[in-house]
Amino acid sequence: MPLFQQKNIANNIKVGVWHITENQEGLINKAAGLNINLSEIPQTKSDNRIKQWIATRLLLNHFFNDVEIIYDKLGKPSLSNNWNISISHSGDYVAIIINSTKYCGIDIEKVTTKVERIKHKFLNNDDLKNITSHEHLTLYWGAKEALYKYYGKKEVLFIENLFIKGFSEQENSFSGVINMPDFKTEIKMEWEKIDDYLLVYTL
Repeated sequence: MPLFQQKNIANNIKVGVWHITENQEGLINKAAGLNINLSEIPQTKSDNRIKQWIATRLLLNHFFNDVEIIYDKLGKPSLSNNWNISISHSGDYVAIIINSTKYCGIDIEKVTTKVERIKHKFLNNDDLKNITSHEHLTLYWGAKEALYKYYGKKEVLFIENLFIKGFSEQENSFSGVINMPDFKTEIKMEWEKIDDYLLVYTL
């Protein structure tokens, strides 16, 4: 099952998720058939990394033809048609969000116990009051990753500069706050569960 989900959230916001079930050769053949530029495939021995890279371009092709992903000096991606893009991958899933009017951020994470080991690095006391499961813990991590990508610069302390407001397990929307010396904003965010993964993105 390649394209898992495609959502037009608004005229200016689109989200896509790709479930990688193909092998590397199958993905390359699909990309070649769509004239997707494969000249910059990562030089790595990681089969999974290569598949994620190709799947990202295939996913983008569902929204735009002949559009390239461009990276700035800090590694923040954008598109050659001047849309903003954020990219995430975890295991066999790749997710992107594109926005024509403002920055965006997305993250997909598999729910595991591993994030428990680093919770002290990204959760403040207010966050901890809302955490009652590994699913919540993973969601907060993903939400702060998405906010970090939205901001797009380095030297962000997740525990001091990124905040979650209004989270409830009964609602799929909440607010994210970025509080940096040069940039402050509150952003509406949404989340959903996909199999054993959590997807979270800015609006």
